[in-house]
Amino acid sequence: MKSASSRIVGPLPSGCGAIGTPEEISDAVGKQMSGAAKLVDGSADASIGRTDRIDCYYGLGNSEQVNDAPVRVGLASYNDANAAATRVQKTVDEEKGAGAKASEVPVGGDKGTLLAARKTVTLVATHQATTVVVIATTEAVPASQAAAVLGKIADRALSPR
Repeated sequence: MKSASSRIVGPLPSGCGAIGTPEEISDAVGKQMSGAAKLVDGSADASIGRTDRIDCYYGLGNSEQVNDAPVRVGLASYNDANAAATRVQKTVDEEKGAGAKASEVPVGGDKGTLLAARKTVTLVATHQATTVVVIATTEAVPASQAAAVLGKIADRALSPR
């Protein structure tokens, strides 16, 4: 496990390999995530204090439709830790409002919130001014394994190389 001092502080990585290789994601999930990771470079959004965003989609196989991805990992950086925490809380509130069950889970030395919905499991967490979100279909990651699997993927995403 990485120490909090080795977490991302500052600029986000520019590629999916720094967040997690397809092999690392496959190992965490326990099944092959076919195809290359698809990168979608997000943008800053001053209205919410976001300075950068990167999303990586795993297990697409030959599909180009990112909504088909069994596992998605996103990182975003914000002006400060408060803006990051506000965004995570908004996601938690929205998912709970839509019926997801929330529970606290460890993400390395940080804490995250696992949101279990009917067809997806989502883990959101912050480290200083960086947020991470890991979304998996329940076909890829059963809810009973979501805390451990998504926690491992989120910890990896927050640990730069």
